[in-house]
Amino acid sequence: MPDARTHDLITVASGAVMAPVSYGYLSETMQRGHADAVMLTLWLVGSHLVSGILFSPDLDLDSKIDNRWGVFYWIWRPYMRIIPHRHFFSHSLIFSPLLRLAYFYLVVTLLLFFWVWVMAQLGLVVPDYHMQLYQYMRAWLSANPEVSVAVLFGFCTGSAAHTIADWSVTNGQRFLRIFGIRITRSYRGHDGSIHQRRVRW
Repeated sequence: MPDARTHDLITVASGAVMAPVSYGYLSETMQRGHADAVMLTLWLVGSHLVSGILFSPDLDLDSKIDNRWGVFYWIWRPYMRIIPHRHFFSHSLIFSPLLRLAYFYLVVTLLLFFWVWVMAQLGLVVPDYHMQLYQYMRAWLSANPEVSVAVLFGFCTGSAAHTIADWSVTNGQRFLRIFGIRITRSYRGHDGSIHQRRVRW
């Protein structure tokens, strides 16, 4: 499979291709003004890059991808335990990126809830941040439907760029086998890790 650097290059290159296509579609087909077309394109391409680089399908592995989260790498440890590598749940075109987004939102909400609970046990009154986050997200999504669609679309395409690259390599190997050319399939070095379901907590 392509390594992390190759996947990053694919993500950036596909984002660069999407930018003029998105702007042209929005400004000509959808008849959006220049400012609106630029803004929606930036949201789309930005979410495409964030999805491919930080929310990569390979977050189901202990690899370079979760290391990019720095001190917050542990957020993805339960995800690695639950999601099988290169499974529908991690490498599908639409479901898996939305699953990672929902997982991240759930983790942040639980952490905020836990913080509020700890403060209450210490006799300190703090705002219910978890509820405020929910209300803010709901209000923002309602107030910005077009931006929300652009973000979700870009988030899915960023993940899809990774998944399609993996599929291409796998199917390419199968195609070569038809002609008697066999490539030894090795996961060593993929995304900077040895492909084992061992997760370091």
